[in-house]
Amino acid sequence: MGATFFDVLHAEAVAMVVAVRQTRSARSLLDGSAGIATYANTLREAYHYQHALQPALALAAERMLDQGRHMPLALLLQEKAKDVAGLDLRVLDDLDALGFSRADVVTSVPTPPTEACIAWCRFLARSDHPAGFLGIAYLLEYLAATCAGTAVDGLLRTARIAGIRRALSFLRNRVEAREGHVRTLAAALPALDDPAEIDAVLTSARVTRTLYAGMLRAVDGMSAMPARRAAG
Repeated sequence: MGATFFDVLHAEAVAMVVAVRQTRSARSLLDGSAGIATYANTLREAYHYQHALQPALALAAERMLDQGRHMPLALLLQEKAKDVAGLDLRVLDDLDALGFSRADVVTSVPTPPTEACIAWCRFLARSDHPAGFLGIAYLLEYLAATCAGTAVDGLLRTARIAGIRRALSFLRNRVEAREGHVRTLAAALPALDDPAEIDAVLTSARVTRTLYAGMLRAVDGMSAMPARRAAG
């Protein structure tokens, strides 16, 4: 059952990358043709999502530890929570480097798909099966391993966005050791044998695939970008 379960999970990760690459915003980030509006709006949504992701991950790990089930997986989630801590601040640093107001980004309203992602993370962390968070973790790590390095290379190669070299700390973090993280998760996940927990992981993966691509499609439709600081 474990091998079949992981095959289905991995197929969801592959499908998410395909869905992401079908959005205009992601394609432009990957080939370096993105302008500042696309990059800034993508980062703004990433800020809101990352700001909610870390505490939800930490809560999910804490609840798994309290349950006393699948301790290695609980500790893995706990480590993931530490890995993503501060990523929201890296996003703000990148936007600040491009001249955007940190306060305006923090107080901005996320798009509906981003709000749905945030709500899903918070629900899952408090659900009967917090192990479902492993579905989110696997898809995000696979996406980072597949796309983050390409985006960094593309944006640097074209340098269409003034000051882009100072505004890539979030994406560079996603590049670091991503393949290793994917392998670690892949090795740990087949340890799940409870059908309800397996269903929670796969359901979480499907929701993440749908909503993450939705966030980027929302960026596709944006005509404005975060407010920039006044000169001087």
